[in-house]
Amino acid sequence: YIHHWKIKPNGTEGYRTAEVTIGGVDCDALSSKTMESTQVKGLFFIGEVVDVTGWLGGYNFQWAWASGWCAGQYT
Repeated sequence: YIHHWKIKPNGTEGYRTAEVTIGGVDCDALSSKTMESTQVKGLFFIGEVVDVTGWLGGYNFQWAWASGWCAGQYT
């Protein structure tokens, strides 16, 4: 599964302009209550690795903390 994924970035603007990541694991592939993969039991994704992008101002931090808390409650 995941060890077969081949990812090749096509470029970046560097850390000078970096704010948040865009893209990631599709939310439809996760349980919204536990953050567990619907395809691989016991595999969890949280924070910026999930395809969720919030406005600047702490929303992405809140998402990281909240999704981590949800996964932690389940494991």
